[in-house]
Amino acid sequence: MTDFEYLTMSQAMKMTGRSKRTIDRWIKDGHLHSVDLGGYDGTIMSRDEVANVEKRMRDNQSATRSREDSSAAT
Repeated sequence: MTDFEYLTMSQAMKMTGRSKRTIDRWIKDGHLHSVDLGGYDGTIMSRDEVANVEKRMRDNQSATRSREDSSAAT
């Protein structure tokens, strides 16, 4: 059996440096799965999934900036 570590919304915000609004958007857009237990901090999610989504979003931002910089230089 695999053990999972879960984060509350506040913990996910602290770990990623992202706002509640951003993490809520990741959940709404299907990038991140969560369970709502009620209340402000009642949403829990997998620590590994939060880390993976944050990295993917950061990598996408970097790639977008690189393409924009290349386009502006030409």
